[in-house]
Amino acid sequence: MRREHLIKHHLVRVRLGDKIDYTIPASATYGKPTEAIEYPEPLPANGDRTPAPKSPINYRGTLVANSNAPRVLTFESSVERNAALILQTNRDIVELLTQQPTCHFTDVYGIRHAHTFDFCARLRNGKRLGIAAKPIMKLIETNLVGTLLRIKQQGMNGLLDDVNFVTETFASDDAAHNAREILLSRRLRNEEEYQAALEVVKGVRGPVRFRALFVGAEVPAHRRTALWCLIDEGLLRPAAPGRIEDTTLMIVPL
Repeated sequence: MRREHLIKHHLVRVRLGDKIDYTIPASATYGKPTEAIEYPEPLPANGDRTPAPKSPINYRGTLVANSNAPRVLTFESSVERNAALILQTNRDIVELLTQQPTCHFTDVYGIRHAHTFDFCARLRNGKRLGIAAKPIMKLIETNLVGTLLRIKQQGMNGLLDDVNFVTETFASDDAAHNAREILLSRRLRNEEEYQAALEVVKGVRGPVRFRALFVGAEVPAHRRTALWCLIDEGLLRPAAPGRIEDTTLMIVPL
């Protein structure tokens, strides 16, 4: 969390009358998953190209995805990083790979080109989707939509079933924050806390602040995780799109 965000959260809690206790607890309160968390060694990135680890222009790095078969994913921009987090929350995607596949296509002048997709998503139905993740201005400047249409029209080299693209509108920082919380809640899910949170949510009528849903919980951190599990399953959602914070208005879909 950025320093300014930490200060903001602290001031909001003070203004709301929260009693902030800095006492170190006797036992960990970070998470109490029903199923023990395993940390298998992730498989290395296997893209068609390996981005340089540093760049004076782009934001680069790696993260680990695919809980069933962890693998290192590489990204070359904040849009790619955010998209990698958000796409993992889609339960229709069973495997997410980066920097692949590379598809060849011919332009209007008969010149042959190659395009490497930022993501390859394998769906639950077995189909493979090539996804380009670019800032919207880059999308326009490079006519990426035209490139994707040509690749699709020319058969995608038999490597994909369809193509698509995402921009910072989809892969925003707020959406990535929510996705990160959802992914964490899946790992830390506790069935007992989940049922307790579900009972609380069943009694909600109208909009309610997110923080009000874990007031009175024995361990607020565990209840918070359970509430994110409900958000993941669509049983609880924000009244308006955006980053979900303690003061966000939440509603229970009918």
